[in-house]
Amino acid sequence: DKEGYHLSLRCFQHGNSNFVLRAMLEDMIEVERTRAGIDLRNARGSMSMPIAAKIFNWGIQVLKCLGWAWQWSEWWVTDGDNWEPLLEAGQNEEDMTREELRIVETTPLSRCEDARRCRLAAFGAALRNRDYDIDKGNDALDRALRAILSTRSLVGPLKKPEINFFAEWLAMAYRSNSPLLGFGENKIPVAEHWEEYSLVHFYDKSPKYELGHRQLPGQKHLPKGTVFEIDIKEVDNFMRTPPAPKEPSPKEPSQLLDHMKIPKKKRAQHSV
Repeated sequence: DKEGYHLSLRCFQHGNSNFVLRAMLEDMIEVERTRAGIDLRNARGSMSMPIAAKIFNWGIQVLKCLGWAWQWSEWWVTDGDNWEPLLEAGQNEEDMTREELRIVETTPLSRCEDARRCRLAAFGAALRNRDYDIDKGNDALDRALRAILSTRSLVGPLKKPEINFFAEWLAMAYRSNSPLLGFGENKIPVAEHWEEYSLVHFYDKSPKYELGHRQLPGQKHLPKGTVFEIDIKEVDNFMRTPPAPKEPSPKEPSQLLDHMKIPKKKRAQHSV
């Protein structure tokens, strides 16, 4: 763009599995595990600047992804994602159980319930417009992040130290106000005027990309031990998005744009 930032767009269904939210979270915490151990036992130990920079930059990437959840949450509910297990050296996926692979079984209905429970779409809209800037103590942002990070179908089965790690670093990435986040004044413009079949408006013609009358996720004070807000009723388009076309059989004619589909690949570990 005119400010010199380079932006890229990838298909939610056919993009490389490295760009799935859960995959980016796994890559982010892998950097910390090289320093603090697999179980993050030494998390409070000293941290070098190169390690901190790598974790922070991964945090930017994760928040950028979440900042578009006001749109892709519908696709995730309908079709899931193409996350693939991150295998350690010497591991063979065929010899491992689904539990060992940390696979979370979901259906469109269960993902719909999870997206509403963690307020995924509203959280993406709030990030996009930097609505948490009014949250002086960062309590609302912390609660909203922990709701997202406690949603197994979206981010995988995380343990408490892992949730604490992500909540702390993602909040720091947000507070950095980096233009690379694409939030606030740096957000990518979308169509603001409603048109029939608009992709950026709800069925009631209200914009997806703004909170509007929806309450800021995390703003509610929760009872101790509670993660998700309750009694939240807000508009969404979940289960209204038609599913992606099924892959054609060899005897069927190829669907439009099938030649552009990216074949699935095993995720490669990033060097840290």
